[in-house]
Order: sequence, then structure tokens, then C-alpha cells
Amino acid sequence: MKIYRVLFVAVVTMIFCGLNTSLKAQKLKTDDIPGDVTQSFSMEYPNAKISFWSLEDNNYVASFKDDGSDGKAFFSNDGTWLQTIYPIPTSEIPLSINTYVTSNYPNYEISVCNLREMPKVGTHYYLEVRFPEVGSKDEPSVLTFNYVGNLIERKDPAGWVLRTDEPVRPTTDKTTAPSKPAKVEVVSNDRAAKSNVESKEEQKSKATNDTKATKEEPEKAVKADKGKKGKKEAEAPHDPWAQYAITEKEVPTAVMKTFKKKATKPENTKWFLVGETYVGKCIMREFPMEVFVSKKGVWKKTYSYIAQDRLNSSMLKHIETYYKGYKFNFAYKELRADKKNKVYIEFYEKKNWKKKIPTGAWFDEKTRKLIRTVDPNFEDPFNDPDLFADVKMSEEDIQAAIKELPADVNSYIASNYPSYTIRNTEIEDDNDLGEINRVEIASPGNSVMVLYFDKNGKFLKKEAHDGMKTVKSYGDYDEIQVPEVVLNAFKTKFPRVVDPVWDEDENENYDAQFLGTKGREMCIFSPTGVLLEDLYFLDVNKLTPEIEHYIKETYGKSEIQQYYSVKKDGKNYYKVVILPNKAKYPVYLWFTSTGEFDRVEQ
Repeated sequence: MKIYRVLFVAVVTMIFCGLNTSLKAQKLKTDDIPGDVTQSFSMEYPNAKISFWSLEDNNYVASFKDDGSDGKAFFSNDGTWLQTIYPIPTSEIPLSINTYVTSNYPNYEISVCNLREMPKVGTHYYLEVRFPEVGSKDEPSVLTFNYVGNLIERKDPAGWVLRTDEPVRPTTDKTTAPSKPAKVEVVSNDRAAKSNVESKEEQKSKATNDTKATKEEPEKAVKADKGKKGKKEAEAPHDPWAQYAITEKEVPTAVMKTFKKKATKPENTKWFLVGETYVGKCIMREFPMEVFVSKKGVWKKTYSYIAQDRLNSSMLKHIETYYKGYKFNFAYKELRADKKNKVYIEFYEKKNWKKKIPTGAWFDEKTRKLIRTVDPNFEDPFNDPDLFADVKMSEEDIQAAIKELPADVNSYIASNYPSYTIRNTEIEDDNDLGEINRVEIASPGNSVMVLYFDKNGKFLKKEAHDGMKTVKSYGDYDEIQVPEVVLNAFKTKFPRVVDPVWDEDENENYDAQFLGTKGREMCIFSPTGVLLEDLYFLDVNKLTPEIEHYIKETYGKSEIQQYYSVKKDGKNYYKVVILPNKAKYPVYLWFTSTGEFDRVEQ
């Protein structure tokens, strides 16, 4: 009897599970939806038309159409909006995303492509990438990108290995010509891709119709294709920056030097010249940045784009109060030379969401108070007179800023530079340290020194500017400015060397390359002319066995970029620059003269 009871319970359980699964996929009536859920949907999408409701993983899902776009909105039982998904074709994703997929997943195809919205998370792209093999049940790789097309997260299945073989396509009948690979349909997460296999009668009927259409209407098809292309080109958005684009070679050395100080390790840099202002646009840590510099190399301001969760709560509260149901687009902080810093937030009002007409709001960065709103229906942000205007600090502004410096800054200068006076100060946005104070001091003989302190007044670093000279560079520019104190120190150390080439590294030290008695040599000086390192270039294919073994065991497969013999602080070392497999930035390894690992240079 016990056996029968166990079997009976098992059967009932299986039936119940089957019914439960079917209920999850079953469409629900509007009357079955809690009032909080329907009310939340109406608040989020007042003009949308609901196609049907369903229940997925205990969440209520509204499949709807809004201004011609199909979407799915997910809500919890209490009406909390969770996310909205918009299936989109791959032709609408940024070029950078397509480039990433083709570079990292050759021969793979995008099987799922969505735009997603979530509370407190900006609109982002969600992709699933699969190897298009017939009958494959492999899990997809999941990729998410931010609104500018930069990778946020990549999740490959456990044990995933990139396949380099050719995909196995469906076989065709010998009597018919091989067909082109079928395009993968763009679907949302809860839909399976439609089968590409047709019945023989359907194939035969389709082939007959295709042949007939090809014979009778070739010109009509070509005209239709041209018409579609022309319409697409006509609808392309106008880029007001395009007419001001220039090449990097056209950027003066002084401008480039200022840009490098404001944007460390920039990616995808593009240059523009508008009137008397150079604008360098780049990507910094996955977010856009724009640096405005005068023709003489004087920094004006920087636009640093920031995520929604980094915005001040009082600014967001203002927008939430006066623009209920808004959709966040982007925001940036405007750091200015005159210290009148601002924050700009661009968003879509409910009524303008589908038409993509944004509204903007400027806030004072210090007081958090609203300065003004921008309605693109009547204003063109590109023609804002303040966009390219000179941003300079008045003498009153400078003196006021000096008075606001932390007491520890004044104490440090009085102790270490008693004959110097503060000439100027400004706040800079450092990628690692946040906001820091840049203090420019000058001696009675007009020698200039630049000191950096954190917001509490702790000393960070210094720069010497007591005389600069333009010399040949081996870096990104044809020429570079090097302090005369550094050039004099080099001549004293290497009196016979003629015409070295110079560069400035990320730590604002200066290094020179030349042909010495032992071959190619490089030395590194501090801004004050102190010799920090003397390096001799070695063959990267002739590492010592100890160093080669350490790199292989610790980092696995790596590219050896440089190999040096180094004299530093009176000791001899080996220095190896490697790029580990799939790493973005190089690693600097130091070893003793006997080949023992010493340290990793940050």
C-alpha cells in the first residue's frame, strides 16, 4: 500500500507542476491584475496600449505597444516596477558593440538583443551571443553595455571556450542551390527562436515565388532598396560637432599637454576646434569626458559624465517633484577654471519619452540649487553662448579661492617654501583621489612651482615650472616642453650625448632615450632634475631563466613588451613590462640582479 501511495503522490505532484508551469505562461485577464500593478503601469506608460498580461516567476508582466514600440514591463505583487524590456534589431545598436562582438566572438551570432530600463539604472543594452550550430543546446554568453556602447559586464557560461570552427548549417537538397545562412531573429528573453526548417512543400512554394519575383520585378526591388536607404540617410541625426572635427596632428603641443593632465589614460579620443577653443572628447573609465582648452594651452573647463546613482539627492528630488515619471538620459559635472562648477542633468518627460525630446536642468555644484532649465524645443544646447566662452578667474575670485584653502596647505607652503607666495589655486577632478587642490606658487625670482593637496590639505605631489624648453619627443607628439633644470641635469650626467628624444610619463616625470656606450639607453628625471632611474634596453627573448619561470608561473601566457637592466638608488635591478593574456593594461615587474622577484610597480 505504501508503494501505491508514493506513486500516487508522485503522479499528483507531476500533474500539479505541469499545471503550475502552464499557468505561468498563461495570459491573465485584466480583472486578475492587482490594482497597484495596473496603477503603476499607468503611471509609467500613460499612453501605452496593453496587448495582454501574464505571470512570470511570480511577477506581473504587461506586454504593450507604445508609440509603435513593443515592450514588456515587469511589476512585483505590490506594484513596484522592476524593469522594462524593448526587443530591438542589431542594426540599431552602437557600432562599438558590434565591433566588440565580432572581435571577441568571431563566427558567433547575436540571438537576443534588448534595450532594458530598471529603477536607478540607466538604459542599457542586453545581448545574448551563441555559436549558431544546428541542434546546439549550449548556454549563451550574456553581455551588457552602457548607453554609449561600452562594456559593463560579460558573463560566459561555465567552462566556456571560444569556438573557432565553422558553424554547421542545415543541409540543403542537392537539386537546389546552397542557401545563404539564415539571420538570427532578434527575440526577447521569454521567446524561443523560430525554427528555420520548413516543409518540402513550403520550400518548393517559396522557391517558385522567389524565382517569379526575381524574374518579374528586379528593377522594382532595386528601387525599393534605394528608397529605404535614402530614407535612412535622410533621418540620420545631425551632428553639430562634425564640421569642427580635426586630426590629432593639428593639436598644438601646449594644448595636448594640458589635455593629458586632465585626462589620464583616455580612450577613443577625438578632437574639435571651435573658434579659439580646442575640445578633446574621450572615454575615461567607461564614461565620456570633454576637455576645453584655449589655443595657448590654458584649461577652461571639463565635462565629466557621471552615472545617475552618483548625483546629489537634492538635485534628483527636484526633478522627481516637478517631472514625475521622468526617464534619466545622462548627466555630467562641469568643472570650471573660475570654480563656478555646475551639474547638468538631461532627462525625458513622460510626454516626450517616445519622441526622444529631452529636457535639461543646470544646478550649482556647490549649493545644489537649480540655475535654469533647458527646453530643447526652443533652445539649441550647442549654441549656448557659455559653451565656448572664455572661463577665467577674476583677481577677486582668485583671492577668495586662496582664502578657502585648508589651513594645512598654508602651513606646508610656509614651512617648505618660505619665500614663495600663492599665485593661483583651482580644484581638479582626479580619477583616483576625487577632488584635489592645485596650488600655484611663485618665488621672488618668478620661479613657479605647482603643488597638489587633497581636500583636507594633505600634500600629494609637486611640479616644477621654473623655465621650460621645447625639445624633440618620441611620444605621441613631435615636440614636448621639458624644464631647463631637467635638461641641465641630463647634460651634466651625459655630456657626450647629442640630441636625445624626450617624453613625459604618467607620473609627470621626464625620460630621455639615446644611444649610449652599451646600446640603447633611457634615463628618467623628476621635474626638479633628480635622476630617478637609468635603464638599458635588453632583448625581450633573452630573459634570465629565473625571471622567465616566475612570469610563466604567476601570469601564464603573457606578452613581454620591454626588458631592462636598471640602476636605481645605487642598486641594480631587472625591470620587465608584460601584458598578461586578455589584460587591458601592462604590468611592471621588478627583479633583483640575481633574478629574484622584488615588487610590482603601480
